[in-house]
Amino acid sequence: MNCPHHVMWIVEVERGLHRCIHCRQVVGRKDITPPFDALTPELQQRWAAHEQQQPAAPAQPLKPG
Repeated sequence: MNCPHHVMWIVEVERGLHRCIHCRQVVGRKDITPPFDALTPELQQRWAAHEQQQPAAPAQPLKPG
């Protein structure tokens, strides 16, 4: 199956990644339809902001004080 990964099928998932709900593949800017540059500025900013998310740092054990 050759999925076009339409932007309406893309959801934000953990660690700043995006996934197509149609084929369940993780996709990047170059994989979506319409092309990333053709999206509205608001959608481009939302995509970029989500990509900037970092995984949460692992919890550190408390040190006795």
